[in-house]
This record gives sequence, structure tokens and C-alpha cells, in this order.
Amino acid sequence: MFVGRIGALALLAVIAGCATGGPAHFGQYTEFTPKVAATKGERQPLHVTVQLVKPANVAVFLVAPGRPSTLLFPADSVQPQLVEAGSHLLETSLARQAADTAGRGRRGQPPQRDTVLNRQMGRGRGGFGDATTFGFNQRGYLLIYASQEPMSYSALANRVSGISVPIDDTDALNTVTKLIRETTHTTGRWSAFATDFPP
Repeated sequence: MFVGRIGALALLAVIAGCATGGPAHFGQYTEFTPKVAATKGERQPLHVTVQLVKPANVAVFLVAPGRPSTLLFPADSVQPQLVEAGSHLLETSLARQAADTAGRGRRGQPPQRDTVLNRQMGRGRGGFGDATTFGFNQRGYLLIYASQEPMSYSALANRVSGISVPIDDTDALNTVTKLIRETTHTTGRWSAFATDFPP
């Protein structure tokens, strides 16, 4: 009976481990030691906290296995990608889109979808839908990519964001990381980190 309980607990531990991927590191992780975290209480990543041990150009993506990836930071082409060392709370593209939609609604105009966000959300083909929120059983990852080299916002928005990724967690994260490297033509040292979303 005791052995049976241990076996059942071990099985539950394995299932729990499969339910969440946990943090993952890529590249020369200790070069920048990037970390990204969701803001507590947000059902969608409107703000993220980014940490770096030294300044780096940064891109943050929402990666959901089997769905299109979403560029969260930089939020637009004028937002600086260079983030100083330390911890920083950053506004994402979803926060700006939500503010724009609310502003249009207050002026009596029908809300309009931002074309970049539509690309990021997969143009309705398996994206997260109009609400851009996660349902009860939906999950994904926040992925931060850091490099000393500047990254083209338009390239990230058009060639990485909105691309459907594999359904396997590891394959999804590897695919987006590889696409970022190829799109930005990173030749120097780089680091990436992924963590569960929702946490």
C-alpha cells in the first residue's frame, strides 16, 4: 500500500513536470543573463519585467506552441531596443494596442485593429483571437533575446512575429530563437531565456 502511494505520487510529479516547461536558457546565457517575467495579475502580457547583467538590444516574444508568435517588445519601430543593465518594467505592444482601442472607443469611433498586431496574432488563423488573452487551458512562454547588435523592428515584426510555431514546447522555443537569429543576422554573442506564461 505504501509503495503504491509512492508510485502514485511519482506519477503525479511527472505529470506536473510535463504540464509546464519551466525556465529555459539559450546561447551564451551568462553573457547577458537575460530574464523576463510577467506582471502579476495580468491575463495578457501588457507589461513585462526585463533583467540584464549588462546593456543589450532586446526583443521579447510571446511564444505559444502550435500558434503564431507575438512580438511584445519593442512595441513599435520608435521604441529603443537598447535596455540598460538592471531590472526594468516595459510596456508591450499589447498594452499599446489596448490603449489605442480604448481611446477610439471613448471618442465614439469603432475600435480598429492595428495591422502589426493582426500579423502578430496570426490574422485570425489560429491566433489568440480578438481578446488576445489566454483561455483557461492555454499556455505559452515569454522569450527574451539579447544581443549587442541592433535588431530591425520591421524584420522582427514581419518575419518572426505571426509565424506559427510547432506544437512541441522545445521545438516552438527553438524555432522562434532560430528565426530571431537568422532574421537579425546575429554574428556576435547572444543570450535568450524563456519562462512560462501564464506563470
